Amino acid sequence: MSPALLLAVALTAAAAPLPPAAARASGLPGEAVELRAADGWALHAVWRKAAAGKTTVVLLHGAGQRKEDWLPFVRALVRDGEGYMAVDLRGHGESRVSPSGEVLSAKKLRAQNIAKGGANDYEDMVRDAEAAVGYLGERGVAEETIGVAGAEAGGSVAVKYAAVHPKVPFVVVLSPGLAWQEIPLVNAVRHFKGRATPILMVHSDADKRSSKETPLLFAFAKNSVGERNAALLVVPDERGTRMFLKNKDLAARVLAWIADPRALEAPAVSTPAATGAAD
Repeated sequence: MSPALLLAVALTAAAAPLPPAAARASGLPGEAVELRAADGWALHAVWRKAAAGKTTVVLLHGAGQRKEDWLPFVRALVRDGEGYMAVDLRGHGESRVSPSGEVLSAKKLRAQNIAKGGANDYEDMVRDAEAAVGYLGERGVAEETIGVAGAEAGGSVAVKYAAVHPKVPFVVVLSPGLAWQEIPLVNAVRHFKGRATPILMVHSDADKRSSKETPLLFAFAKNSVGERNAALLVVPDERGTRMFLKNKDLAARVLAWIADPRALEAPAVSTPAATGAAD
């Protein structure tokens, strides 16, 4: 084969859509499934059914990541009998073919402030979470047993999804931020006002951004869902899903909270005056 032809074949392969999830080994235990978001995005995910009496957790990764980043936590979920669905969010992992047929990577996604007239593909990932829960519902998993957990920007998506879906039994946010990928979070947390939805926030001392911004968001969470339903964990190292790798007891502590959100006592946190914050 000539060098020119070899180059043409290589370029064609690089531009082709990724094969279905069932044809690729993700390393995650469970069934490879395909979801369809309301705006047409085809999304790839892995689902493992929960044991009787256990919950299911929809796992939403951070920007530039993929569902496999949840593997350390997934292993703990499986050992505990919890179900999960880890999703490759639009533009990430295997979910890179847009409704128009264009192959989009995370680098091509827009992350602009919608309030200022911009467009934000990360805000639209709320539809990805809805697609995951909808898929589970069609297979008999009750909505009130499906919690959401997200890391960094995925955590913002999890909060925004749960803010408008009151049946969500719990929300876990790893490395929260006031505006990951220009997703403003304060108003979303405020939207929980009057509900008793348990919210767990986790950040590390090594993550300077979340260390600064999480206390403020946590203050709003306590004000919205009540102090008994808001919890905070602080660990020494890393950020997002990588915290499970560097902090060996974290997965067990998160699982213990999921089993009984009120068993984890919220620490006293010094924060700026919450009333002065805005999106």
